[in-house]
Amino acid sequence: MKKFFAFSFYGFLVAFVYFFSITLSTPRLPNVNLQDGKTIPILIESVDLDGNTINHEALANGPILLNVWASWCIACLVEHPFLTEISANKELTLIGINYKDNLENAKKYLEKNGNPYDLSIFDYQGNYALKLGVTGAPETFLIIDGKIVKHRIGEINEKIWNDEFKNFF
Repeated sequence: MKKFFAFSFYGFLVAFVYFFSITLSTPRLPNVNLQDGKTIPILIESVDLDGNTINHEALANGPILLNVWASWCIACLVEHPFLTEISANKELTLIGINYKDNLENAKKYLEKNGNPYDLSIFDYQGNYALKLGVTGAPETFLIIDGKIVKHRIGEINEKIWNDEFKNFF
């Protein structure tokens, strides 16, 4: 009887190690599909924070850094000083998408922290962000002539800029 339990224990141990090693060697797929290489979706009936209608051409020409932000987003506040710094680059248009936010809170956020954006799209319900494939704020897209060449989920800072975006300039 002791031999049976010992054999069963070793068999279980071998099976456990085998299945555990298969799990570790299985390549993991990313949870989110990045949007690199896709054409920017058409912007229909969108307005900025002042209620002015936005033309889709604003997103279709030249290098554009499209940043998804919200006043309730802590990581957006962390990345905000760096966005202010790169907004001085006149080769680049910085456009914000205010994502699922209250309009007054968004305006107060920019008044308090400074407005690095050349234009900020008000996306109260997140409809345009959904078309872009946004999962939350912050997210950043580098668009060159209407095509997404880089998509970053999460905060952007100097290191990330240098590692992932700067080579496009």
